[in-house]
Amino acid sequence: MKWALALACILPTFGYAQQNYTLQGTVGKLDKPAKAYLRLNYDGKERIDSVDIKNGKFEFKGSIPSPMEAHLRIIHDNAPFDPAKPPKQDILPFLIESATIKFVAADSIKHAKISGSPLNAENEQINARLKPIYDQYEVLNNEYKSKSLADQQDPKYIKTLEDRANAIQQQTIDAKLDYVAKNPKSYMALMAFNSTLPPEFDALKAEKIFATLDPSLQNSILGKDLAKRIALIKKTSEGVEAQEFTQPDVDGKPVKLSDYRGKYVLIDFWASWCAPCRRENPNLVKSYAKYQKQGFEILGVSMDKAADKAKWLKAIQDDGLTWKQVGDLKGWENEAGVMYDVKAIPMNFLVDPNGKIIAKYLRGEELDKKLAEIFAK
Repeated sequence: MKWALALACILPTFGYAQQNYTLQGTVGKLDKPAKAYLRLNYDGKERIDSVDIKNGKFEFKGSIPSPMEAHLRIIHDNAPFDPAKPPKQDILPFLIESATIKFVAADSIKHAKISGSPLNAENEQINARLKPIYDQYEVLNNEYKSKSLADQQDPKYIKTLEDRANAIQQQTIDAKLDYVAKNPKSYMALMAFNSTLPPEFDALKAEKIFATLDPSLQNSILGKDLAKRIALIKKTSEGVEAQEFTQPDVDGKPVKLSDYRGKYVLIDFWASWCAPCRRENPNLVKSYAKYQKQGFEILGVSMDKAADKAKWLKAIQDDGLTWKQVGDLKGWENEAGVMYDVKAIPMNFLVDPNGKIIAKYLRGEELDKKLAEIFAK
């Protein structure tokens, strides 16, 4: 799927006035019982409309609050569904806007040519610019397939692949940001910018780029949502003061983050059911044993639910976690987790003696390296 469309699926709406659209399609000589389906998803609701295809033609009319991603799907016949022989999916993702958009295909909607839509034309132009960069991934993939099994399993070779893939990813990001800089009034630029931001990103840098966008984009629904996301990440950026929270420990006694002032403390979000968390625990145990006497502490925050309290307590014992463990047992709604925007675990934040975040997402050897650097001083 095109990068712009993939982004629109996450943040589908913009802050514009209600817009009317007309979709006119021609798909070969399809006729009844073939049907066309239009799927939209916004305001937290999925909307599906359908029409019969007559003499290869169909048409949809309606209104949307803003440009967004949409999907056209063609069902070619009314044969009963056979799980042993599921039909091929004939789906076309596209960007819908206030326009008369035409789709012409010889046999399948997924191969349709789109016309009459400035937004989709712009999307095609951007993807044409990015294609030479994306093609480099295929080169890497073909190179990997050509290697012997021994080479494919060689850690040094895998590292070179990862390094080159990361370089390609950076080229992609640079190309998108260049587009943003040259098109500050285009909502496609807003979409491109948002697509460069992973779950964890440099909020201060993102804030500066966001400020260069046209005010109309900043005040759109997408823009406001992005502004909130940046502000949330900014609260947990390195250099800012860690947000205070209080959670009950395994005995129900309240524990505050500020109780650890004067020490380096790792706020570790985890859960008993989280396999990656459990695999990471031995690394935490080693680091804790090595640096605890020098002023290092860990505060474990459970993302378990109340129904899993016994499993949480057992995991603490089984994994040998001797540091303080807290949790309000609300699962993903854990108040501290929400405060720190924890969307995946394991996740951690290293806080210095003054209460400021100095690092985050330290896993494996990275935590030990950071602590060695700190206590060497």
